[in-house]
Amino acid sequence: MLPKCRQKLSLPFPLTKQTLATLLKACSSQPHQLEQIHAVVLTTGLSVKNSLITQLLANLVILGDIQYARKLFDEMHKPRIFLWNTLIRGYAKNDMPMESVSLYGKMTSLGVRPDGFTFPFVVKASAELPDCWAGLTIHAHVVKYGLEYNAMVRNELMIMYVKFGDVRLADYLFETMIERDLVAWNSFIAACVQMGYASKALSLFHQMGLARMTPDAVTIVSALSACGQLGCLNIGNKIFESAVNDGMESNIIVENARLDMCVKCGSTHTARTLFDEMHLKNVVSWSAMILGYAVNGKSEEALALFSRMQNEGPKPNYVTYLGVLSACSHAGLVSQGRAYFNYIVDSNDQNIRPRREHYSLMIDLLGRSGHIEEAYSFIMGMPIEPDAGVWGALLGGCAIHKNVKVGQVAADKLFELGTDIASYHVLLSNMYASAGRWDYVDKVRLRMRKKCIKKVAAYSSIELNSEVYVFYSGDKSHPQSSSIYQKLEDLYMQIKSLGYISEVGSVHHDVEMEEKEVMLRVHSEKLAAAFGLINVEPEFPIRVIKNLRTCDDCHNFFKFISKISMREFIIRDKSRFHHFRNGICSCKDFW
Repeated sequence: MLPKCRQKLSLPFPLTKQTLATLLKACSSQPHQLEQIHAVVLTTGLSVKNSLITQLLANLVILGDIQYARKLFDEMHKPRIFLWNTLIRGYAKNDMPMESVSLYGKMTSLGVRPDGFTFPFVVKASAELPDCWAGLTIHAHVVKYGLEYNAMVRNELMIMYVKFGDVRLADYLFETMIERDLVAWNSFIAACVQMGYASKALSLFHQMGLARMTPDAVTIVSALSACGQLGCLNIGNKIFESAVNDGMESNIIVENARLDMCVKCGSTHTARTLFDEMHLKNVVSWSAMILGYAVNGKSEEALALFSRMQNEGPKPNYVTYLGVLSACSHAGLVSQGRAYFNYIVDSNDQNIRPRREHYSLMIDLLGRSGHIEEAYSFIMGMPIEPDAGVWGALLGGCAIHKNVKVGQVAADKLFELGTDIASYHVLLSNMYASAGRWDYVDKVRLRMRKKCIKKVAAYSSIELNSEVYVFYSGDKSHPQSSSIYQKLEDLYMQIKSLGYISEVGSVHHDVEMEEKEVMLRVHSEKLAAAFGLINVEPEFPIRVIKNLRTCDDCHNFFKFISKISMREFIIRDKSRFHHFRNGICSCKDFW
């Protein structure tokens, strides 16, 4: 038996191909030793044994030492397709998609024919690039080489098209598969969930049942995540219960997904019960519960649970601190937020060192709290380049506090980054509108038209009897529209008698006051709430999901109607939850 690798390579046995192969296997997890072995291979003339170099390169790729692996690869004479595939896979797995695609291009230019193991990883890499052109070219190559029906390749192509937003083409690839196995179903469903196509994911899950395909734990996790995105608590509970009844063994991953779904549906009490009943809790469990409390406006509970985690739970990671900073941001706890952030900055623990998301949350905390100048200075002192998320957080704070001067700076930085996201343009436009700068509003809207940037239409959804109903502003397409609008009229009459006044400042259009009031009356979340009051049993809360930030007028409206109806309204907008009970919101009007 060969001795274990030591710091200095000292070998008391003859060097042969077989002994070096065994040594490579023994040292497969030690990059420094692998480099020493490479030196021995070169000096002994055994480098002509291509199998040794192949094994060495494969080990280096597994360890993530891609730079050294590439040097080794470039020294090889006519490497076989296996080695090309190994390095392409290594680049793809180490978040280097451009290098992976470029290496594929070099391979084909040299006349090396790709095979069924080449395409899954080069397609995966092309899906991570900012545009779809490389992916389209590689798809053409897949067809050219007769691999379009290869199951692994087709799964990656489906995922790629979902990531590029072409769900229709992904659906076509899925429907025309020769055999759709569980991996194919899971791949398509998970990709839809990851990219925000939750309704499509649930539709696929339903089709899966009709096709008599039995889901596994991976499928259930994706389905629960989709329910969390849509706020479909009842559907999610039924999916979980059905899977358990069908014999699926629950595990910590499934339990975490169920817990996450509950908090994303605003049911923190149920989530905490599940959390407390879990026999095994990992860092994901704790982090999900902390973040769930934070976005539901229960910052005190979030920070108390974090304190308990530090004493008796697993070691926090960077996601945990995202939840902690989010709790501070949603409650305006500036001093505590600074303290937590400074702690992770000074820490030697790489698992909690701040990332861009942490910086964005600090900017969000300072901006929401009115510390606009400090937020700007904070960005200027960042050790990493601020991205669109950071500048977007500053613009959001400026829009809340009507700081046009700094808001314009943030917007300019966003445009310099080539960020053509509609929500940032709308924020800037609304900020100008609030300040009465209608000429600047027109300029922003003209820019949007020139760049073909379309404002995302506001809509709200509500779940009833395992069905999801969607309402747009001024929507009259629902069969119960007459009853819904009559219910709204009745509500307005009651709340006006209690002192409700429309907050016309929430309408960012240069129109007459009367027209603004009419526009406010039919916002999508109000229509969904009226539908809920008509149809949801009195003992249950009315849950409404809004795709954008709810406006000041709607927020005020829900406070009034929660009081007169004695009902609980749980409204989830783009950034947080609002729990309305007896005229009071959980956000305490800080949002």
